Amino acid sequence: MTPQKLHRFAAILEMFTWTLLIIGMILKYGGVTEAVTPIAGGIHGFGFLCFAAITITVWINNKWTFPQGLAGLIVSVIPWAALPFALWADIKGLVAGGWRFSDPAETPQNFFDKILAQLVRHPARSILILLVIIAIVFSILLAMGPPYDPDAIADSVSSPQ
Repeated sequence: MTPQKLHRFAAILEMFTWTLLIIGMILKYGGVTEAVTPIAGGIHGFGFLCFAAITITVWINNKWTFPQGLAGLIVSVIPWAALPFALWADIKGLVAGGWRFSDPAETPQNFFDKILAQLVRHPARSILILLVIIAIVFSILLAMGPPYDPDAIADSVSSPQ
């Protein structure tokens, strides 16, 4: 899979998970049900982390500038902005070409290139490691709880411990 295809896939995944989360929030705050939000939030969190990891990988591979890479990460927190960014990056040629270091003769020069070389040269192992890292980060974030829970704040204000 080329950097362009992988990045676009991640952007579509992230956009789809945003949709699930927003539907869950509409159902919750519309008074229909709160049951969808935790599930959709978890799915979106995982999609968000996958998009961020893939964006960083493509950033390193395609040697994006710092502002380009940062923009790629910032769009992940804006609903449905990942896919327009991925399409823009494609038009600008930011995701063109293949993976660097697919030729074993190529020598990585810095820390990030060495990680990229491992990803490209050992994709199955690397994907497994990335998924484990994403799952660990995801689990830590789940344990921390939602970023903002107005009900919990209201409860803590109305009944101090």
